[in-house]
Amino acid sequence: MIDFKKTYNLELKAGIDFNLKENHWLPNKMGTDFFVFGKTMYCRGGMQKLPNHEFLHIAQFRKYGTFLVILHYLFYLSKNLIIYRNFKKSFTGIPFEVEARSYEESLKLAESE
Repeated sequence: MIDFKKTYNLELKAGIDFNLKENHWLPNKMGTDFFVFGKTMYCRGGMQKLPNHEFLHIAQFRKYGTFLVILHYLFYLSKNLIIYRNFKKSFTGIPFEVEARSYEESLKLAESE
């Protein structure tokens, strides 16, 4: 299992390390509730609680930079589309997406202990 605290800076604060844009049109266009790009998390509605999955994406952007994160997504999405011929399966197979789901699950396990 990944040690997320060693891999990423998880001491990120809204308004300082990243921005929130609530009630934004972009997530709706993407068919999701949240969308992270660079230092900004776009939310379909208002924020109740910061989603752990999206929080890790912010940490990924912060560690690797926008250019490398976009390159990562484009490379693996293209590769996976050739393999799976299914957009959803291809997207969920992108390593940063797998990692974000793993982070989310690790926090759920820690809460239940």
